[in-house]
Amino acid sequence: MKRILIFFFGFLLLGIQSCSEFLDSKPNRNLVIPQSLDDFQQMLDAELRGLNDFYMNGLFSSDDIYFSESLLSLLSFSQTSFYFWEADPYLPDEWDAGFASSYRKILYANLVLEGLENYEPANELERNRVLELESSARFFRALGHYEVLLHFAPPYDPSQPDQLGISIRLTSDINVKNERSTMKECFDQIIEDLEFGLDYLPTKAEIPTRPSLWASNAFLGRVFLNMLDYEKAYTYSKAALDIDNSLMDFKMIDSELPYSFEVFHEETIFYQKHLTSRHTTNGGAYVNPELVELYDSTDLRKTYFLLPSSEEGLFNFRGNYTGDFYHFGGLAVDEVILNYAESAFRIGEEVEALEQLNYLLENRYEEGFEAISELSGQDLLEKIVMERRKELVYRGLRWLDLKRFNLYPELAVTLDRTFNERQATLPPNDLRYAFLIPPAEINLNPIQQNPR
Repeated sequence: MKRILIFFFGFLLLGIQSCSEFLDSKPNRNLVIPQSLDDFQQMLDAELRGLNDFYMNGLFSSDDIYFSESLLSLLSFSQTSFYFWEADPYLPDEWDAGFASSYRKILYANLVLEGLENYEPANELERNRVLELESSARFFRALGHYEVLLHFAPPYDPSQPDQLGISIRLTSDINVKNERSTMKECFDQIIEDLEFGLDYLPTKAEIPTRPSLWASNAFLGRVFLNMLDYEKAYTYSKAALDIDNSLMDFKMIDSELPYSFEVFHEETIFYQKHLTSRHTTNGGAYVNPELVELYDSTDLRKTYFLLPSSEEGLFNFRGNYTGDFYHFGGLAVDEVILNYAESAFRIGEEVEALEQLNYLLENRYEEGFEAISELSGQDLLEKIVMERRKELVYRGLRWLDLKRFNLYPELAVTLDRTFNERQATLPPNDLRYAFLIPPAEINLNPIQQNPR
């Protein structure tokens, strides 16, 4: 009976739009109960229901984007507040769709994991498939926890073991209330879930919306980079690139495409898209002019990432790694190369760091690119950081990088909205770098709010 109730709740999620609606609904006892391994796989193949979405308010808050005054008038209160770094971006009792979407991944994953606990494999083939499905579910659970942690908690500081993290959810029972764990405990759970699959996931997935060994190593490299554990970031990033480090050669791309890249192109390790691109693809959403200035005339990213707008001198963004109008938030080879380059530098492997940087750039510049040969020390680090800024634009990663760089005074940045009529600034290490827990969540599960 317990298993049946679990799956009644699970499949009720197929038709909901947010977790708050889920909590107000009653289970339909006529719904089909998953019983086969194919059923469990279908629960994880839920791209249309948000399992492959990525939290997007980091893009609103980053310095990747500049909203025109006309577009600002169309934004919701919370969207405008995230853009201008308001101390409290929510109306009373408001929900956050991205927050809900991240925890929905966790809920789906836990439903699958609980169902697999009661599944009796008929043979060795089924036993192996159970382990692969368990690994996939734990990958998605790690993904959900990671997205909430990186946006709704402060930047991780290894010297502060009691930093406040988020609520860890290891059960599908929505009546269980969870206090916020420490950041260290949260990262430990994320790492445990990801490392579990290293022995059971396929090297590459049939389609990149599914987890794989390639994706798990790339994800672990990203996680450890945000933990400032550069030895492990180096190890896992290298492991991912050892599987496949193929890059698109931008000299070979068709510049006439409305979007520069194909869907599921060779650099796609794990596919995620931003929850919505309704406003960020608007003609009044421009790439920050200060960022545009970083691309020189021989840098092909200026061609494939930027599109001249109707406003003279300003550019819209078109370089989505999704191949359509949604912005990419997943794992791709170019990011892993930059993770590898930075972590190599941090552990003293400057030659490797420079090799990785040159490998990326030779596929991004016009014919005649001359490899960088004499760059070391702080100059090399700053070059890696700048190329990271230029390469990973509009993916939501810049906000996470800014939080991490705030721990290094030489890399810290004061953000401002120079190009808008309304002025606002965000200094390094400001408390606003940890988004507030949405009020609706606090009402349902009273937990400690982030300070302001």
